[in-house]
Amino acid sequence: MATAMTVDPSVAQPAAVATASGWIALLQESDPTLKSHALKKLLECVDTLWHEVAECLPDLEAIAEDADGCPLEMRQRAAAVASRVFFHLEEPTQALRLALDAGEGHFDVQQATPYVERLVAAALDAYCLERRKMLNDDEEPRTSAPMGKRPSQILAAGEVGLPMDQLQALVHRLLESCCAAGKFDHALGIALEARETEKVRDVLQASKLDSGLLKYALSSCVKVVQSKGFRQEAMAVIAECLQKQFDGGNSLAAYDLILVHQLLGQPNPVAQVLTGLIQGSEESSLLALQLCFDLMDSGDQAFVNSVAKKMKEAGDQDKEDLKERWERTEKVLTGGFPSELALSFLHKHSKADRLIMENLKKSLEERGSGGRSSVLHNAAVMTHSYLYAGTTNDSFLRDYLDWMKKASNWAKFSATASLGVIHASHVTEAMHLLQPYLPANPNGDGDGDGGGTPVSPSGGYAEGGSLYALGLIHGSQTGTSTEKREETIQFLRAHLRASHANEVISHGAALGVGLTALGSSNLAIVNELKEVLDTDSAVAGEAAGIAIGMVLVGSGAGNVHNSLPAADKEELMEVVSELKNYARETQHEKIIRGISMGLALMNYGQEENADALIEEMRSDRDPVLRYGAQYALALAYCGTGSNKAIRILLHTAVSDVSDDVRMASVIGLAFVLYKTPERVPLLVKLLLESFNPHVRYASCIAVGIAMAGTGDSESVSMLEPILDDMTDYVRQGALVGTALIYMQQSDTSNSRKIRSFRERLSNIIGEKHQSTLTKMGAIISTGIIDAGGRNCSLSLGSKNGFTKMLSAVGVTLWLQHWHWYPMMHMFSLALTPTYTIGLNKDFNYPKKYEINCKSKPSVFAYPKKLEEKKEEKKKRVETVTLSTTAKEKARQARRRAKEGDKGDSAMDIDASTKDDEGKGEDKEKKEGDAMDVDAKAEETVEKPKKKKREPEPTSFRIGNPARITIAQSEVCEFDLDQRYRPVRSEEKPFGVIILTDSTPGEEEDLGAVKAPSLEPEGETAPPEPFEWVPPPVSSSDGATAMDTTTDAADDKPKEESAESKSD
Repeated sequence: MATAMTVDPSVAQPAAVATASGWIALLQESDPTLKSHALKKLLECVDTLWHEVAECLPDLEAIAEDADGCPLEMRQRAAAVASRVFFHLEEPTQALRLALDAGEGHFDVQQATPYVERLVAAALDAYCLERRKMLNDDEEPRTSAPMGKRPSQILAAGEVGLPMDQLQALVHRLLESCCAAGKFDHALGIALEARETEKVRDVLQASKLDSGLLKYALSSCVKVVQSKGFRQEAMAVIAECLQKQFDGGNSLAAYDLILVHQLLGQPNPVAQVLTGLIQGSEESSLLALQLCFDLMDSGDQAFVNSVAKKMKEAGDQDKEDLKERWERTEKVLTGGFPSELALSFLHKHSKADRLIMENLKKSLEERGSGGRSSVLHNAAVMTHSYLYAGTTNDSFLRDYLDWMKKASNWAKFSATASLGVIHASHVTEAMHLLQPYLPANPNGDGDGDGGGTPVSPSGGYAEGGSLYALGLIHGSQTGTSTEKREETIQFLRAHLRASHANEVISHGAALGVGLTALGSSNLAIVNELKEVLDTDSAVAGEAAGIAIGMVLVGSGAGNVHNSLPAADKEELMEVVSELKNYARETQHEKIIRGISMGLALMNYGQEENADALIEEMRSDRDPVLRYGAQYALALAYCGTGSNKAIRILLHTAVSDVSDDVRMASVIGLAFVLYKTPERVPLLVKLLLESFNPHVRYASCIAVGIAMAGTGDSESVSMLEPILDDMTDYVRQGALVGTALIYMQQSDTSNSRKIRSFRERLSNIIGEKHQSTLTKMGAIISTGIIDAGGRNCSLSLGSKNGFTKMLSAVGVTLWLQHWHWYPMMHMFSLALTPTYTIGLNKDFNYPKKYEINCKSKPSVFAYPKKLEEKKEEKKKRVETVTLSTTAKEKARQARRRAKEGDKGDSAMDIDASTKDDEGKGEDKEKKEGDAMDVDAKAEETVEKPKKKKREPEPTSFRIGNPARITIAQSEVCEFDLDQRYRPVRSEEKPFGVIILTDSTPGEEEDLGAVKAPSLEPEGETAPPEPFEWVPPPVSSSDGATAMDTTTDAADDKPKEESAESKSD
């Protein structure tokens, strides 16, 4: 008989297996009450049993959409259950669609749960993407895409059936909740991503125009927002807020206000702000000077000229108390003072090592090392110009004129033009310096600065080079004098008009005009250059095409949206249209390349406005036009980091059939990403291993441009294997790229590997079996690594975050030396002097002003100069006669004397031997004494102790002025306890710093800024004429000093004649 089981209540029983099958079954019932109850229970357990509930998703969605048969609460509850199931299935977009139907009761954005946070992110992604589609912005959003998906794979609201009105209401609720919680930066980020200008304004006003938030908004617009159209709208809103701050008496807002208006390309408001500061207090006028120098640092001379013009129209410059302030401001903006500062610093603080050029010249002259190669000779001349760029020191060329005269034809043109690189910005002496080379005056009167001899149609290489040099002198810096620039433009235009018969002079004049009138958008100059183009000369036409691009740089000519002058807009558009047609009709490849590069320069900074022209050039059958399209894309999106531009460039780099086009597309990556340089080595890492040597070369150059002056060890190690590449021009690219990275690096850089790289360069130049192109790369790298007297670096950006137009143009044109070597000179446009100088209100520099540097001195020290090896002459050592030898000789003499018959002779020999013996004994005694003395000296004299190496200080102070590199400025700070303090102490010490004097009554130790003269170093100028009359002094005998002097002078010839007779 079975016994009944008893359950022990003290023992825990296993829990029942959880399942949702019962509640799911109730969904099939027709009774709404049962369905509602089942949905309520499913909502409670869906987070744990979602895998079971997923089977009835169709039923849940049917209930949620049944507006006729189900009440609202039931539909919302079904949508909430289905939304959570989709959330667990990792389908956030579908979950969001149902969550919006569920209503605020089931989807509260204030809850900090994983479900809410993920759906809010999905809502923002979908809303931002939908807003971009509405605004026709095809740029990929920088949003939080789900794992495994790119941002472009997120579906927009319309594609998944999300109601836009509900989505917008949700996003606006998020903005309001963020503002209510004081999270204004979050709200601002949402508004910027969603491209909602009004919401940006609302958020900024809700923060009561917080200065920190305005700075964050400006930074986000520049660095994050990739649509140019919306960026300008958002910055206009920021400008309104900053203007309110400035009008309220906050003068510190002037810096950001000018920055915004400059980004918007609005010179009139900038002029108004500067005028208000100049007319204010003494301190505000100093701030205006500082802002003027910052304005010049951006590298846009045309914009600066517009500001200066507006200031003259708006300001009251006749007031006596403000006259000096206006004069100083004009001196900065249009008077050429910034270029004088740079020129003076580069001249006085040049650390160029002459021995580098001496050794280079020696290596090339050695037999078998390429001494007769015109390629290497030209590269050496260019290296000299890089080493001394802007220093005005051409003593090496003057000392070795015979060596320089080896250049002939176009090498002669290039060598003469190199003087423009050495004397860059030396505008006051430009004409006098180039006087021996300039062609004859086109007017034929022989007067003026251009006087010379007429040039034959087949010659004129030095004359053409001198015109090119004139353009380099005036165009290498933005701060040169506007007056001098205008005079030079007229001079060059006269030669341009008269030189159609000589393509060499036309070439030099066209490049000179383009450099001097850079960015001016002058219609008359463009028409004159087009006339040169119409001559159908290949060499002159290429220069004319590039020059037209330089004159119209950044104007967007040829696009629907452009910044051309209103008066000449239609004519300039017609000229550009003719250029495009001419490029398709001409048979000269050089002319096509010149026009394509000109079109690329016109589209600098245009971003999406240039897309139509770029696409037209990219789809052309001519590879040269496609080549220009890559540079047009790179310059249009320079510094933006645009994903669209990167995608196109990378696609072209692996798909185009032309090697030149692929090379240009890879180099273009460096321009687009220069603000985030660390991304470039990662992008081109695989391209460095490409089978195509052009792609490998371009990858080396791209890494070098992006990482220039950083000394980045990873980039150097990436390029190191390429130094031994099988292809010679790839090795050249690796050498140049590494030299760019090592610019302005000390001997301790990269674990002292820089020293071995310098040695490698000199070894390659001296090796007999290296190819010419590899040697050329080593020679050019020698100049790049120490450019500008070791005081210059390659930098595409200014300290305020602007892309420097001049630097971008310079690098672009310098890269064209692959096709035309005189383009090497354009490198001087990209060189930025890395100096820091503190100036007072009178533009003098206090000598006792110092800056703190929190780093070891060796980290940022100049490299050591080479030491000349001294050859030791071998001296012949005299044979030492030993004392034993003398004794043996004496014995032999005595023996011979005894054997001989003549006694007198024997006596003579004995006497002589005795003398010899005596001398020998004396010598032995002296030697013995000397040995004793030496022994005693060894005992008494102790070996000198080696000095202990003192530990290097961890910080030091920098004088005024001094070189401070871009990397060094990050570890430098102002010492505010000094007498002189900067106007804007929140900035890093770099460039020109305007100082205030805390004790103006005390005596000052000041230095004046002076431009260098053409007098050779070490030769002082003769003194001014003077007349000296000595005062009469009475002597003791009554005669004056004058009489005594006269008598002495009269007696002097007699004494000299007596001495001569005695001799």
